Amino acid sequence: MKSARVELIREIPDVGLAAQFDGEPLVQSFRVELPRGRTGRVWITTREAFLVSGFGQPWVAGQLEAMRASMGARAFNRALLAGIRLHADTRELALAA
Repeated sequence: MKSARVELIREIPDVGLAAQFDGEPLVQSFRVELPRGRTGRVWITTREAFLVSGFGQPWVAGQLEAMRASMGARAFNRALLAGIRLHADTRELALAA
């Protein structure tokens, strides 16, 4: 499958949007531009983002590329439209404990 570079636009944290993020009041979220003018979203709780070494757009893009490769483009795009929640690696969580 051909790798497609995703365009991530970091969103300003807004606790008023908690309902859109599984009730989490503080998240790091990114809009993702999709084909045909559609927009998806990816997010991670701020607490987990602090646990990711080197968290930022490159880390998020890498996570999305791996997901796209494993899911296929169509399923991946549908998931983005619904919103994808990322998680810190369980090894990173164990080290932080």
